[in-house]
Amino acid sequence: MKEAYATLRIEFPSEKRAATVLNALKPETETSPSQRSKVEVKREGETLVFLFKAKDTTALRASINSYIRWVMTVDEVISRTESILQ
Repeated sequence: MKEAYATLRIEFPSEKRAATVLNALKPETETSPSQRSKVEVKREGETLVFLFKAKDTTALRASINSYIRWVMTVDEVISRTESILQ
């Protein structure tokens, strides 16, 4: 089976929010739990760009789903923290 690739772009309300989410995800990109997929994440202003590479489409889907859940979780924690502090 051929390798599978995907690029995902997620825009945030500010560069600061994008940088915070990126920093929170950094450990996940440095040590992948599976050898079946790799992810590179970079920030372009207010946008995070995820570059996924996997050995198959099943691994690609699982990796994308994991990162989307992590981004949603981190963003929710940031939002709730900001609302408490204001």
